[in-house]
Amino acid sequence: MNFASQKYLKLDPKLFKAFMAVAEYGSYATAAKKSAQSPSVVSDHMIKIRETLGHDVVIKVSDTYKLTSAGKMLQQYIRRIMDVTAEFHDGLDQGQESMEGMVRYAMPPSCLQSPHFPMLLQRRLDFPGIALQVELCPTEAVTQSVIDDRFDFGFVTERIEHPSLRYIPFCEEEYVLVSSSRSTLDELQPDTVMDHRFINYPGMDVCFDLWARHFMTEAKTLTARSLYHTGDINDIVGAIKMVIGGLGISVFPRHCVEAYLENGELVEYDKGDLPPMMNTIYITTRRDISQPRRVDTVIQWFRDMHPEFQEE
Repeated sequence: MNFASQKYLKLDPKLFKAFMAVAEYGSYATAAKKSAQSPSVVSDHMIKIRETLGHDVVIKVSDTYKLTSAGKMLQQYIRRIMDVTAEFHDGLDQGQESMEGMVRYAMPPSCLQSPHFPMLLQRRLDFPGIALQVELCPTEAVTQSVIDDRFDFGFVTERIEHPSLRYIPFCEEEYVLVSSSRSTLDELQPDTVMDHRFINYPGMDVCFDLWARHFMTEAKTLTARSLYHTGDINDIVGAIKMVIGGLGISVFPRHCVEAYLENGELVEYDKGDLPPMMNTIYITTRRDISQPRRVDTVIQWFRDMHPEFQEE
């Protein structure tokens, strides 16, 4: 299917607006509200797209509209048109004010607790035309969203090799095991870890597995799957509160719990003579997709935060 052919170019930009809203929200009613159109107009636009292309672009699954293979192709085609248009305007005026459009990226929830996000927002103030779409999800979901081209790039705590992906070192973060009780951590040994109560949250498995391989080398088969959970929550801030409340122990990036360690609400596992457990955080993008200038610019803003990781 070639969307660049003459008959496909007859699609009105208003149809594109309706389609992209349906693709994002999976609902005609929500798409109508978000795109400032009536539900009947959105429905008419979707019918017109179906008639023009000769292919179904969405299919209803339960109460949600999902993209068909033709719909995914149309979505990518429209994004390319939007990117080319933005690049054209950039070329007319290379000034800061000319760069505009959406930048989509995903990251683990722990990244929101770092200083990087406020630093990004500060830089964006000089480029009011740039909009941000940010999704918080575990590394595995970040990787898949970039592979599926739902996002322009993502931050991941581990490399998952895939022929479509490239990885750019961004920074390092330290992982620490913390508790509200020093005595609890004093009792922690490789052969007693599974007897302790842990707090689970999205991404904790990656943090714990890296921590355990570093500090509990004798327990070669120990992983996050081995642990006994007395608390499970889908929010890292809530998980920290659970640990502070004495419900269990857990492993977090140090930057997420530093303030609580300093004020004494939390204590960390005594690593003895061992060095801290440091892990490289990567920015991942698609190899086979040329990014618009605005996306490359935002990625560079992040990389400028850690010049020590800049490639030679």
